[in-house]
Amino acid sequence: MTEKKDFLEKQKALFSDWTRQIDELKLKAKKAQVDASVKFDNYIDDLRVKYEEALGKLENTQNEGDSRWEEVKAAADIAWEELKQAIEKAKTIFR
Repeated sequence: MTEKKDFLEKQKALFSDWTRQIDELKLKAKKAQVDASVKFDNYIDDLRVKYEEALGKLENTQNEGDSRWEEVKAAADIAWEELKQAIEKAKTIFR
């Protein structure tokens, strides 16, 4: 049970950091030229979708019984990694 609790706490901390990073990217997109801003906004919207999907996985992890814990944790890990990669890619694009 401690592993599950530690995992959930770690993921919640990551969400705080990702929220901050997504918000920073949104500000950079707003500063871009109007034409480029539309492209950036679409990309940020896609990031938000990935964020919401990962958040849903976290909620599933919290609500799932211990019998399916490993299965749900594996799915959540994949969602986190996809979100992390998308944010890193966006940071490269917006530099």
